[in-house]
Amino acid sequence: MERDVNKYHILIVEDSRTLAKYLVRKLHTLIENVQIDVVSTYDALQEMLQKEKSYDLALLDIYLPDMQDEELVDFVLSKKIPAVVMTSDLDTSLYEKFIQKNIVDFVLKDSAESLEYLVNLTSRLLQNSKTTVFVVDDSKVVRTQIQNYLENQLYTVKTEANPVKALEYLENDKSREISIVISDYYMPEMDGVEFLQKLRRCKKKDELGIIGVSSDTQSATMFLKYGANDFINKPFDKQEFVHRVNNLAQSLENVAKLKAFANQDFLTKLCNRKYFFEQAQHYLKKVKKEDESYAVAMIDIDNFKSVNDTYGHDIGDKVIKALANVLKGKTKGEDLVARFGGEEFCLLLKNIPPVSAEAFFKQVCIDVSQTEVEVDVGRYINFTVSIGLETEPHENLDDMIKQADIFLYEAKQNGKNRVVTHASEPVS
Repeated sequence: MERDVNKYHILIVEDSRTLAKYLVRKLHTLIENVQIDVVSTYDALQEMLQKEKSYDLALLDIYLPDMQDEELVDFVLSKKIPAVVMTSDLDTSLYEKFIQKNIVDFVLKDSAESLEYLVNLTSRLLQNSKTTVFVVDDSKVVRTQIQNYLENQLYTVKTEANPVKALEYLENDKSREISIVISDYYMPEMDGVEFLQKLRRCKKKDELGIIGVSSDTQSATMFLKYGANDFINKPFDKQEFVHRVNNLAQSLENVAKLKAFANQDFLTKLCNRKYFFEQAQHYLKKVKKEDESYAVAMIDIDNFKSVNDTYGHDIGDKVIKALANVLKGKTKGEDLVARFGGEEFCLLLKNIPPVSAEAFFKQVCIDVSQTEVEVDVGRYINFTVSIGLETEPHENLDDMIKQADIFLYEAKQNGKNRVVTHASEPVS
């Protein structure tokens, strides 16, 4: 079986068809891009693992008609598949036995609330697989312990013994690879609170989660006072530890979603007009000092009303998203791409000379004209854009956009599907 790398893969081992269907339905509702395979016997499980050797997570009922208890769990774990064990029996000895194994969690399935927890846990674990945690502790034993706990929860983990080196790495983490830092208090060269204070100068609380750890409970006050999101006492209780980290990860994601709602266009996921102006103003203040070339362009879809009238607004939305994808694909990460409203877009290209900017947008026209949008099964349409490009600096951003708008109007009047800018013929 060929694995789709763009999807999460979950294996459910459960002999109750009703429960399995319930879990599949709930997981599909909560998680995007997920493939779920269900088996109800050990023989079927073996056959499935011969076809599909890699799963992101397995949900295991420990009682099957042809196998039960430890053998089933040990078999799945031997395949390097993270496993959540499910049971309907609240048996303390059973819990103690399985929690000693390298399972992710042990979950009862005796109520609607338990099943809701199981579904939310699955979603959380899959999200963890996209999250990197940085552990800073001078004790190799503690680093290894925390790493094992976190990798068991599907996190990607980096470790560092030296807080000075860790700080240097985090200060230069422009890609924001690290989401959470876990820092000890007692470390050579720099204690955990000093490390925290220096880190908070460049990483805000809603950008980077920090958890302090120490065997000294008085350290908790210092960590929390100077910007830690949470504190965990040593020695760790594994269940408490992973729940605290998971809760912080969820909290950071909720904040990121709120920011996205405030700053993104809902249809294209590009930045919206408000966010574009905020970021552009910061950039323009900087380039005035550095004399850096940049460009502002207004882009409008040609004959868009005709598309909506002919094919409907759903197809119009598909055309808008298709253009957004072209623009996202062609721009650099630092450039600003925004949907201003309707079929109108605005771009700010950073650190680019005028000739290169004009060539860039002429290529955008070509790429857009070659983009197909499906309007029905097997039926496609093409569309074009007109672009007004301003490459000469103005006193403010509004004036640059107004000039780009004037050039855009000229592009429309001169036949569409072209770029108009200073001292250039409007060429298709």
